Amino acid sequence: MQDLFDVQVNTMHHKNAVDTEVAAAESIAPRVTGLRLAVLRELYKAYRFGFTGEQVSNNTGEWLYSVKPRITELVRIGMVEDSGDRVKNSRNRNEVVWRITDKGKEFIDDSN
Repeated sequence: MQDLFDVQVNTMHHKNAVDTEVAAAESIAPRVTGLRLAVLRELYKAYRFGFTGEQVSNNTGEWLYSVKPRITELVRIGMVEDSGDRVKNSRNRNEVVWRITDKGKEFIDDSN
């Protein structure tokens, strides 16, 4: 199941990207993979109630705009889902409460 965390570097830059853009994508790829796992582990801790992107960001100490795309990626691969709940964030806006799925829990359990 580890291959679910492989990053497709060719999707991280434009089609006809210059060499510097490709190099930047290649250099950030390992960080993306690690952050996906950190986000998933944080949601695992809150499996009953879930967390918002802002809560995951605060709990991990990671930048919110790095966390939210990782949540989207985890949703795409079926490890995280929208709980249906909404809560107010620090800017008084409704935010989705994300919850780890059984597939996500199984991945974390198998990696421990």
